[in-house]
Amino acid sequence: MDLHVLGWNHFFERYWNANARGGVMPGRVVEEQKEAYRVVGKSGEFAAEVTGRLRHEASGRADFPAVGDWVVMDTIPSEEKALIHEVLPRRTKLSRKVAGDRSSEQILVTNVDVAFVVMSLNADFNPRRLERYLGAIWESGAQPVVLLSKADLCDDRQGAADEIAAAAPAVNTHVLSAVTGEGVDALTPYLELGKTIVLLGSSGVGKSTITNRLMAGRLRRPWRSVRATTAGGTPRPIGGCFSSRQAGC
Repeated sequence: MDLHVLGWNHFFERYWNANARGGVMPGRVVEEQKEAYRVVGKSGEFAAEVTGRLRHEASGRADFPAVGDWVVMDTIPSEEKALIHEVLPRRTKLSRKVAGDRSSEQILVTNVDVAFVVMSLNADFNPRRLERYLGAIWESGAQPVVLLSKADLCDDRQGAADEIAAAAPAVNTHVLSAVTGEGVDALTPYLELGKTIVLLGSSGVGKSTITNRLMAGRLRRPWRSVRATTAGGTPRPIGGCFSSRQAGC
């Protein structure tokens, strides 16, 4: 597996080269299930767990690996297992405070380049909620992009787009229908090889349908399927992009 396809770039390579190490390799976390992980690297995909040292030195939840992290690992190929020794510095980090605990941080996904905020034009249109999403995304360091989905079910799509443009003038907004294909081609510039995209939005707004549409036909990319978990939603594989069923930002 080519690491650059997974999102490896100069940011991570500089850190890796500055901290010479032997017998280990970089890998990217593509799934987290209660401190059980799946990690992908040059030699394939492995079930993984953190070392006792990492667990001992962690000062909180944010020090443990999260979906999207690049990590230092060694592997046991015969058992398809890996041990995670260290989490590499994060370029971007989408997170939120844990309810009832002001000092604890829940990391949703890391090292994201573009965050698609999906809102459905037929039922989920809520500019105020969008403000909360955008605040969290700007703070994370990722680029926010608004997708107004299910355009085929809306009679006044331009009016909705204008309202969003007025509320968030610095954010690109796209009206689309993953069912008919309307507006989908406009997303092509964001889909560069090696870029990481996360889809955020309430359940039922069409994140899975949009992702499947982007993965089909001429827009198909050799991305990894990954999983992201947030409160209120169970993990589900989405082809190639990180997808949060409910962002809860």
